[in-house]
Amino acid sequence: IVPVKGSVPKARYRTSAVAYKNRMLVVGGHDGAKHLNDFYQFNFDNLEWSLVETTGQVPPPSPRDSHSAVICGDSMYLFGGSTGSARNDLYSFSFETDQWHEVRPVTSSGQKANVPCSRFCHTCDMYNNSLFVFGGYDGQQRLNDFWQFKLATEVNIDIPCSSLVSDLISFLNEQKLSDVTFIVEGKPVYAHKLLCMRCSYFRAMFEGQMREAQQKTITINSVSHRVFLALLEYLYTDEVEINPDIAMDLFVAADQFGVERLKRLCEKKILISINIDSAATILQAANMHIAHGLRQSCMDFILRNFDAVSKTAAFEEMGRSNVELVFEILKRR
Repeated sequence: IVPVKGSVPKARYRTSAVAYKNRMLVVGGHDGAKHLNDFYQFNFDNLEWSLVETTGQVPPPSPRDSHSAVICGDSMYLFGGSTGSARNDLYSFSFETDQWHEVRPVTSSGQKANVPCSRFCHTCDMYNNSLFVFGGYDGQQRLNDFWQFKLATEVNIDIPCSSLVSDLISFLNEQKLSDVTFIVEGKPVYAHKLLCMRCSYFRAMFEGQMREAQQKTITINSVSHRVFLALLEYLYTDEVEINPDIAMDLFVAADQFGVERLKRLCEKKILISINIDSAATILQAANMHIAHGLRQSCMDFILRNFDAVSKTAAFEEMGRSNVELVFEILKRR
């Protein structure tokens, strides 16, 4: 049971519940004595219930149960249900204006449209801006009819795929229009300050008082040429293929340059590659670069496979360079 706070709705059944952004919306139902039409929201972030404050001249739907509700865009649509007798009215609630509206379907020529017969205990869903209603019970018989109500006119326009990523990656290591050159392993890497400034390290370099802020050529000594290009590719496009053979080096570079999301992506890739021979090396790197999730996974792996891992060269090296980690492992066995 989730501990909640706020104005908790009374017990009920045959209500409707839909999710919108970080909220669950609950309308009506039956409390065992009468039909309800109260309107509550539950905030998933702070686990708090509250009544939804509505405005406008249109009153809310009449008290009912066994209705259906769906979300389309920034509106909730509520159809049918039972007030003691079956209903076929359709309401919308706008989250932008906090107002109810009764929806009266019409044809393209403005004439009153055919609508489903009154019903409750039906199913309802939204697809491509259309409301679909199936089955239910009308008070006399079970139904299996299937209705579609278009909430918006379909516009068929062929929209090409975005070329943003491919356009941005075309600037990577391209001298034309570049305004800064990094020298990595003696090789020039042409870059653009505007895109590099997504990284806190480069932002501080270019905006602060560091001497590199005024230089057109900057030497980077702590990373390989291949890894630096991968780092820049991520800064330019927000994506990069993390090959297993550079995952650890890219992880270290992401930590050094303050690119937290890339660091986490590398952690995920490295986790897949943990084995007997690499576990101790990865543990040391995770410990040094404060990667808590990766550190814990390595520690668990080593504890499960201690006899084998403790015989590896990497474990012996860890014993020489970080004896505290070895003691921690021995204490946790």
